[in-house]
Amino acid sequence: MPANTKEVKQRLNSINNTRKITKAMELVAAAKMRKSVEATLRTRNYHAFAWGIVDRLINSQLWFDSISPVKRFFEPNRVGGQAGESNTQEHTTLIVFTSNRGLCGAFNSNIIKLAAPYLKENKNTELITIGNRGASTLTALGKEIKLAYQKNDTAIEDSSVREIIDHVYYKFKNGETDKVLVAYTDYKSAISQNAVLKQLYPFSRTQQFGLGQNDTSRKMEDMKQAPKNLEYLYEPNKYDLLEYLALRIGQAELYQALLESNASEHSSRMVAMKN
Repeated sequence: MPANTKEVKQRLNSINNTRKITKAMELVAAAKMRKSVEATLRTRNYHAFAWGIVDRLINSQLWFDSISPVKRFFEPNRVGGQAGESNTQEHTTLIVFTSNRGLCGAFNSNIIKLAAPYLKENKNTELITIGNRGASTLTALGKEIKLAYQKNDTAIEDSSVREIIDHVYYKFKNGETDKVLVAYTDYKSAISQNAVLKQLYPFSRTQQFGLGQNDTSRKMEDMKQAPKNLEYLYEPNKYDLLEYLALRIGQAELYQALLESNASEHSSRMVAMKN
């Protein structure tokens, strides 16, 4: 009997210690979540207006020289395709956002479930991962990774985003890849996040991502009500401006995906530790 009593006490102490650890992890995740959500919501407005510029340019009468390298980013017959469409002849680039660590519920597995079938159907895909979990899991599934980065889960400014966007921008511009896609987790609320696959390049009028469904939708509607018969003047010239926009808006989109992923990760970890 004494032995049994001692064993029960040890188990109770172990349970209490585990509860203290998970509570501490919950509080840390909650603090990180608040900061990440604030950063995500702040940048959504900027992102919405950036997409408004792209939308107006796409819908305006843009005429490009046949040899213009920027034509690929805004070419009308390339714009509006579905991100998940499979074309075995295309060379695509897929950027996958996961976490560096576990203990965040189904956060990572939902992204892998989204990315793995796409990689299976699209053999000519260059894979870039941000987050150790995605890199290790996809490697275990036999996928070759071109570039792998740790994810900065408290990002205010992230150098990996600049490196990646420079890489995919020039590959797309030079015709080395036909489409650039991003798999990430879109933040809805502390208890709701969606794994999504969205198109980065070429720009798509139907693939505006990272905008949220509530707080920025009204701003986009307001922009759509703006006069459409406007004549745009480009300084110093149209091609230089559009080339600059293609790079900078692509960078803004990728950074927004990182912020959305961070907010979703910390929310998932907070809920997992609470349960």
